[in-house]
Amino acid sequence: MIKASLRGLLQRKLRLSLAVFAIVLSVAFLAGSLVLSDTLNARFTALFSTINQNVSVVVQPKDPQAVEPARLTDAQLRTLSEVDGVRVVSPDVSAQGVIPFRATDGEPVSADAALGFGVDGKDDPLGLVELREGRWPTAEGEVAITAHTAELAKVKRGDQLKVYLPVLNEPRTFTVVGVAGYSGGRDSLAGEVVVMFQQAFAQQTFYGATGVYGGASFAAEDGVSDDALKQRIAEKLPDGFKALTGQESSEEQSAQVGVLFDVFKYILIGFAVVAGVVGIFLIFNTFNIIVAQRTRELALLRALGAGWGQVAGSVLLEALVVSLVGATVGLAAGIGLAAAGEAAITSEVELPSAGLVVAPLTVILAYLLGVVVTLVAAFVPAVRASSVPPVAAMRDVVRPDKSLKALSIVGAAFALPGIGLVLLGAFADLGGTAFLILLAGAVLVFIGALLLSPLLARPLVRGLGALVGRGSAGNLGVRNAARNPRRTAVTAAAIIIGVTVIGMTATVVQSFKTSLADIMGDNIGVEVMIQANVTAAPDGRQGFNPKALAQVRAIPGVKEAAAWHFNALGVSVAGQPQAFGIFATDVGQASRMFPFDATDGQIRTLAAQELVLDDNIAETLKLKAGDRTPVVIGGVTRDYTVVGVYRATPIIQGILVGEPAVADFPGPLAFQGFVSLNDGVDAAPVVAQIETIMKDYPGVQVGDRQSYVDQATASYDFLLIAVQILLLVALVIALLGILNTLVLSIVERTRELGLVRAVGLSRGGLVWMVTVESVLITVFGVFLGLALGVGLGAAFTKALMTLEFATVIAIPWLELAQYLLAAVVAGVLAAVIPARMAARLNVLDAISYE
Repeated sequence: MIKASLRGLLQRKLRLSLAVFAIVLSVAFLAGSLVLSDTLNARFTALFSTINQNVSVVVQPKDPQAVEPARLTDAQLRTLSEVDGVRVVSPDVSAQGVIPFRATDGEPVSADAALGFGVDGKDDPLGLVELREGRWPTAEGEVAITAHTAELAKVKRGDQLKVYLPVLNEPRTFTVVGVAGYSGGRDSLAGEVVVMFQQAFAQQTFYGATGVYGGASFAAEDGVSDDALKQRIAEKLPDGFKALTGQESSEEQSAQVGVLFDVFKYILIGFAVVAGVVGIFLIFNTFNIIVAQRTRELALLRALGAGWGQVAGSVLLEALVVSLVGATVGLAAGIGLAAAGEAAITSEVELPSAGLVVAPLTVILAYLLGVVVTLVAAFVPAVRASSVPPVAAMRDVVRPDKSLKALSIVGAAFALPGIGLVLLGAFADLGGTAFLILLAGAVLVFIGALLLSPLLARPLVRGLGALVGRGSAGNLGVRNAARNPRRTAVTAAAIIIGVTVIGMTATVVQSFKTSLADIMGDNIGVEVMIQANVTAAPDGRQGFNPKALAQVRAIPGVKEAAAWHFNALGVSVAGQPQAFGIFATDVGQASRMFPFDATDGQIRTLAAQELVLDDNIAETLKLKAGDRTPVVIGGVTRDYTVVGVYRATPIIQGILVGEPAVADFPGPLAFQGFVSLNDGVDAAPVVAQIETIMKDYPGVQVGDRQSYVDQATASYDFLLIAVQILLLVALVIALLGILNTLVLSIVERTRELGLVRAVGLSRGGLVWMVTVESVLITVFGVFLGLALGVGLGAAFTKALMTLEFATVIAIPWLELAQYLLAAVVAGVLAAVIPARMAARLNVLDAISYE
């Protein structure tokens, strides 16, 4: 049986090739995402290992993002440096967000504050940084820079360099007195820009006092292990600090960066899951058709003594071989995708080379995915093969189609309760619970629709066929698509899955964007928005100086300009931490720009120790207008009076305090600014003038009202793009599935096609017949998918409307029409090869085919 199976597999290799390709796609996405993630993590581990290559122990604050991070004093540093086993110590004085400007055009060398570093310039006892030209800075007006920074800023030793200092809220001009690099002749470690200041100036600027440090690195004497030195230093550490070995520090930093790549990894894994799920249908259909075509062969094996288990095992063996081939090719393709992704990323960010990392777990998961998907898909066809009676070897056996009654009953058992849950979640005022009910109902409806799709296939295909099935050839194509509804439904399943998801997502996104635009158009008095790009959660230590808005208010046509501050560090209200932080602004001014709907008290300009909050937070904290409550900001506790409560909307929500409270924030910088204009004033020239005012603040973006809507919906657009890529993956696999089904069907119907040609159907008519069949299968899948997707998307939007996060259900008709057009094109493309095969059949050979 094994020999027979392998011999038969070689004979049917072309029929199984597309099933292999489906496995290749799913495995390639999985392997590629894992290899790319592991490789980038290895590169960053190598980067941080390079930084800590001569470091035995690192001392750093336990919470570097605290309102007041711990600092080492000169005396504490001296105590640690005297610990037995310490060979050298390198204290750390540094800040992020320090960005120099190009000498040629005055623009910042980078809009990404995360890549800009300011440090103290001095000899590095650990040997990582080395001076190449000139000297280290010895006065406040002097700096040294790395060679990479010098190249970006277009300056050399002796030139003047303008540098933005986030803590001082302004740029300063310095004289470049030195150029540095890194050991090994490197100009940078990862494309960063570094400006090195006189130590006392750096300490005063970054930390607000001289003689203090952000941490320190230690190198051990010969014979002293890193762990031993760490233990000794830990015993002398002041409060607020922790000690790590150099290796532990590298791993911790690498893990923090790795979180960013995990998001991308999970997106690709999502593609792999989708490809695997839709691939199941392709593989199932392939083996199901092949088993039907091999009825006499399988019966002969039964007649020769093979048991039902051996016959089923032979089909599963073929599936196993197919899965191993597909997984192997998919693994190789995934490694290739990872290599391309790594090359694209490292072309933008210079990182130490670490080679492609293909972990054993990646290989195991790749083969496991390929094998499981294939065997699950082939299980039912294998069982069907085992039920072929030996007598079928002596005559043609045409198995009647099974009744759809049982399948329809099961489908209805899923769909009807699902519809009830969807309606309950959409129309009942159940708060956040509505979405859980909706999700459960959507899953049931989706499963029910897939099970009911064979029942719907025949009438829908015939109805759609009335549009394209004219003429004898077209009519034959309609009948072929409708006569085996199970096969049509299974072939279209990949399209149904993909289009349902994209239809639902597109409807929700379009509804949210339309609602937001409506709300802003009717209620927002803001024409221009200023947004700061910060390296961490905004807390006042990064952003732009609100004093710059005085120049904005002086621009002709500007009515008002308001600065918004934000802080999420150490904020609590009524004894409860506020993870989403607290805003500070002139609330009276804000009420003229945003739709504040007071439900209790009033919304006005706030004095010191006054606040307003939205109704959701007020209900949670059990606060109302007139109440006094303790508020902690920046480690300072004060009693605040609740002046008003307003209705939360997608535009405005949260806790707001007055501008006097900014004194308690970690820093005074604003992270947003809103500008309203007089009637009839064009926003474009105002935007240009504000951009000029903000040019000294790297990363600050200025845009009009539409850019604000675009920014507010950017995450939804990203979601839509990701889902559209998922649709593309599903559509490719669906196209392959349709192609595969039609090819196998042509082999199965060879005699029938010969007879049709014999009675007068032309080659062109045969091509049109196959094309109509392919397009109908595709359009059936898109039609059912769009109906499900739009319906579920409208239900989710209705729930958002109940919570007042949307105002309208907006159906993206243009996008839906594009998806339908794409389906028609895909159907035509899928028919090309099968149609050519059918047209090339020799009529006499086809009539005599068995």
